[in-house]
Amino acid sequence: MIFEEDGRRTIDERKHLKVSTRSYSLDSGVLIEMLLDTPLGHTISESLLSDSQIIAYSSHFNLTEVEYILCRRLGRDLARSKVDNLVRSNYIILTGAENLCATAAQIKCERALALGDCYTLANAKVTASTALFAFREEDLSREIKRKPFDVDIEFLEDSHPKPAS
Repeated sequence: MIFEEDGRRTIDERKHLKVSTRSYSLDSGVLIEMLLDTPLGHTISESLLSDSQIIAYSSHFNLTEVEYILCRRLGRDLARSKVDNLVRSNYIILTGAENLCATAAQIKCERALALGDCYTLANAKVTASTALFAFREEDLSREIKRKPFDVDIEFLEDSHPKPAS
């Protein structure tokens, strides 16, 4: 269940969506790229704006991580404003599933990953969505090779090839 009560969509509503709907659990890195309006972030923002068939989930934990990273880069007031605007935009659905914390804890127990990454993977599992990370970080790549995850994983950087040096 989603515990946002101000008109946002809930997870239960996805049962009524068309089969072609794509859903993603957005990692903190993706949200940071979006809020800093980088080329990678612009890609996902444009997709969310132009394609109503895309559903984007995130968690309060990931938003906390986004806000403290933006606070260090941009200052407290601008970071708070950007996160508040993102939440109010309704482009992401904040997941408050009862088993989200337990699922993230189980992943953290079994895997050598940052807790934020565990929340993204847990959110993908709980919402039956694809985990979307901004970059292929070493620890996540290592864990994928060691033992595949039971959720689909994509990387935003794959949609933007690096320019030739």
